[in-house]
Amino acid sequence: MAGEQCVGAIVCKLDMHKKMTRRGYIAMLAVDQHYRRQQIGSTLVMKAIQAMIEDHCDEVVLETEITNKAALRLYENLGFVRDKRLFHYYLNGVDALRLKLWLR
Repeated sequence: MAGEQCVGAIVCKLDMHKKMTRRGYIAMLAVDQHYRRQQIGSTLVMKAIQAMIEDHCDEVVLETEITNKAALRLYENLGFVRDKRLFHYYLNGVDALRLKLWLR
């Protein structure tokens, strides 16, 4: 928050995956364009990961457009690695990359 204005948000969850792994999932990360490059996105992701760690999470996954260089740089700087290319994943026909962060 910047005063009364929301300038960033993250949506995530933690579920069992294949009855063996506690998998966190980051569904959305958004930062107001006027507040970018101020570590807000990184901070939100780190806070989400920390909450997942406290809940005994084993790994965190997400998808991002293969063309979204800023998002790829942000997540890779936080330790995520490219796991899989998902062809025509988005409704606009753009491919996605699944990124994964192993915690255990």
